[in-house]
Amino acid sequence: MVFSLLMALVLAFLIGWVSQRMGMCLVKASEQLLAGRPTLFVALTSCGLFGLLLAPLYRFSEVSLPLYSPGISYPLLVSGGLLFGVASVLNNGCSVGTLTRFACGNVNKLFTVIGWVLGIVLWYYMRMMPEQKTLLMPEISNRHYWLLIGVVALVLIFLVAIQGNKHLVFSSMLLGALTSALYAFEPLWTPSVFFYDVSRMFWQADMAISARRIAVFVMLLAGMLSFTVYRKNFRFEAFTPSKAGVHLLAGILMGIGASMMLGGNDSQILLVFPTLSVASSIPMVSIATGILVSLWCKKRFTN
Repeated sequence: MVFSLLMALVLAFLIGWVSQRMGMCLVKASEQLLAGRPTLFVALTSCGLFGLLLAPLYRFSEVSLPLYSPGISYPLLVSGGLLFGVASVLNNGCSVGTLTRFACGNVNKLFTVIGWVLGIVLWYYMRMMPEQKTLLMPEISNRHYWLLIGVVALVLIFLVAIQGNKHLVFSSMLLGALTSALYAFEPLWTPSVFFYDVSRMFWQADMAISARRIAVFVMLLAGMLSFTVYRKNFRFEAFTPSKAGVHLLAGILMGIGASMMLGGNDSQILLVFPTLSVASSIPMVSIATGILVSLWCKKRFTN
């Protein structure tokens, strides 16, 4: 029990450190993609696939990763992904990107988290129905694993062909390994799942978040903050009502979008997209489309 907790805390800290080092943010990656530098975008969206390369080890250890595909209609997945992508650009950061910037000293990003929780609560009371997940892969089949190897090989060949940043590629592979390992010790560690369970406390009286999960989340932030201090990049940005209001609105929209597709971009990258099915690819493609189109419009109308 103590060993399991210690491993979860260490892995969470390392994930925070590597995420901050990578500049892990889908909005930032999309900006670089539009500028002709696709390395971060490809590496980031592929890190969940990299993590699944350890599947034989998990099978030997009798550990199942919580991979799933949203059991809802395609229109809801598409609209939720697009809304989440647009809101992420408004927020200037996705779920993890929000936390990395908060760890850099931007206190206004805290309102994104508050808005995210409020958005989930709002969606729940608008829909008045429970959210469901359809588990697709309690175990990773041999067929899926070979398909995974093929996709990862194509990704690596592409990154080598464009002569991408080798440090980013290595960090992405390391991040994939760390995140998949953390699922073995704490299956509910991702920020979007944490925010969702905080939201459930508003309508589910017996809902409680364990001290273990809170400690893992705090260590994730501690890892981000530690790297920021190490690189001397900490820049305190004081509370500004106008900026906080924008982040609050963006957070509400992100929370609604995440509720519609059953998971924020972190869960989509690490748990949904790696199943490599058509249904599980729709949210990721929709999020990326929403971000890219919003960035293009933002650039076009601000110039």
